[in-house]
Amino acid sequence: MGRHRSEAEGKLAAAYVESQSDDVHVSESATTLTAFERRTLELFASGVGRGEIARLQNRAPKTISNSLTAAKDKLGARSLAEAAALVAAEAAALNLKFSV
Repeated sequence: MGRHRSEAEGKLAAAYVESQSDDVHVSESATTLTAFERRTLELFASGVGRGEIARLQNRAPKTISNSLTAAKDKLGARSLAEAAALVAAEAAALNLKFSV
């Protein structure tokens, strides 16, 4: 049951990111994320469940949960979906900035 919940959370986060990415203000604290936290949050934002993220990164599921929570807290987000939207907005802003 946990696996299905994790997949559903990832899909909900992806849907939230899609619906909010135009309205999300990029936080300066996003730069404080470690590379691992950022990658984990990016995978989560794209709809990948925690169990699959753990497998892809060769880490324990608890490590993934801890990383997602740390990223959410560093960003000052109220939820993982909001944190994912912040990182997605930052990535979009960087792509626009460097695509000249």
